[in-house]
Amino acid sequence: MIRVATAAIAGFLAVVSVAGPARAAAPVNIPFDVVKKAFETAECTIEFKDEPRENVEELGGGLKLVEVYCWRAAYQAGSIFLVANPAQPEKARLLKFQWWSNKKLNSVYSLTEPDFNPATKQLKGFHKGRGVGDCGSIGEWKWVSGNFNLTRFWHKESCDGQPFDDEKKWLVYRRR
Repeated sequence: MIRVATAAIAGFLAVVSVAGPARAAAPVNIPFDVVKKAFETAECTIEFKDEPRENVEELGGGLKLVEVYCWRAAYQAGSIFLVANPAQPEKARLLKFQWWSNKKLNSVYSLTEPDFNPATKQLKGFHKGRGVGDCGSIGEWKWVSGNFNLTRFWHKESCDGQPFDDEKKWLVYRRR
């Protein structure tokens, strides 16, 4: 999965930097038309190729989590995720994620600066309000029963130069 340095959120979103994408599972060759449909649905903006998807993680039960780059901006990037059974890659499913916005849960397809922990089956994402990372939104999802469920969400609206690193202060949603 993508790993990037995000020191501004040290303490509750551990995202590490490595020389390139980590490969935990074999590539999955999802048919081009399936990926194209996912790109269109998610309104992705980068060019993509008909190639094996190499950012793959094991989910268990024969399922793989496949990351596909979706968009890039000046200081962050986003990805969409598909769940695929390598024996039936044509049935890969685009994932939707709950996202806290305007004091309610909404849905999004892409996650910014995603990080997957294969040991805990947790996926985290950090969407910066600006490059220094002193504001924005952080989500945490857990793989349960064939889907990623939002477990916690943090939001700091004020880009005030103060760290976005207090796990309790900025928590706006916690799954009960």
